[in-house]
Amino acid sequence: MDDRRARSRKRRRLIAAIAGLVVVSAAGIAVFLLNRSTHIHHVVVVRAATPSTTSNQPPASASAEYHAADGAASDKSVEAALAATKSAHHDGTGAAASSGSVLTADASAGQLTPGVGVAVAALGSGATQTLGDDGAAHGWSTTKVPVLVSLLRARGSEGLTAQETSWAHAAITESDNQSVLALFGDLERLKGGLSGASEYMESVLRLGGDTETSVAQGPPPPGAVTTFGQTEWSPLEAAKFFRALALGCLLSTSSQTNEVLGLMESIVPSESWGLGSAGFTSVAFKGGWGPEGGGYLVRQSGIVNPGSPDGVAVAIVVSAPSFAAGTETLTRTASWLAKHLASQSHSSSGACPTAE
Repeated sequence: MDDRRARSRKRRRLIAAIAGLVVVSAAGIAVFLLNRSTHIHHVVVVRAATPSTTSNQPPASASAEYHAADGAASDKSVEAALAATKSAHHDGTGAAASSGSVLTADASAGQLTPGVGVAVAALGSGATQTLGDDGAAHGWSTTKVPVLVSLLRARGSEGLTAQETSWAHAAITESDNQSVLALFGDLERLKGGLSGASEYMESVLRLGGDTETSVAQGPPPPGAVTTFGQTEWSPLEAAKFFRALALGCLLSTSSQTNEVLGLMESIVPSESWGLGSAGFTSVAFKGGWGPEGGGYLVRQSGIVNPGSPDGVAVAIVVSAPSFAAGTETLTRTASWLAKHLASQSHSSSGACPTAE
């Protein structure tokens, strides 16, 4: 009797132990599954959030015309500093002239659209005149001409290589960004890097009579392409440079000067608004454009009648709400200019600027 009771107690204890083991195992499996589910949920959340942090980053385009991001407009503090160094003979908002007259007597700033600046420099007399806003603004693709002139000057009598000649054609006639980057890259190799190339380009501006402009070296803003394209260049200083170029003051041979002017006379039709559509008999020019603080800055610089001592160097800068509005205003301004250039009667070419 006692033996049966003892065996019965052992069976009950064994069954209880087995039942306890089953409960513990089940609880462990439940905890494991719960932890696994929580971990998977966490991973899914992280992966789902990743696209939203990258989809707002627009890709930069080197083929576009210096598409600067919002906020990449002309630095107001830089403009103020440059404006403070302007000669006392003008304030950048009205009409100003050096000795001699380049525009007709009836030409006035009031005839220009607000946000437009015009500067002219007579090839023969060297007289300069400004109307409207002569404040410094980004040079954009008009700075491609100083880049080419600087490389030609650095090469000296050797001239450009065949590849560089091809790049020069695309950079000037089509405003191709990759080509001018390649040209500037060769200038960097010749002058010891970005700083050396920029300083050399600045020295070429000084030879052209530009006493104020500093070639930009800082990283271009998001979406922009070059350092030098962000250079702050006033219409007057640009007109001085292009006058010196037309007179042959910047390059060692007339063939090199003619090479640059020839490219500027061969701008593709799609970029021949402004000076290219104003009815001039002969004009060599280069345009530049880019977004500026919610609007667009559109500009051109060039030479009317570049082979004549009666020629005039011109720079026009337009601030507009859009690229289309800017090109339309620039074309209208160039047509106005064609009617208001004073007759220049000079029997010989003017003198080159005196280096300061």
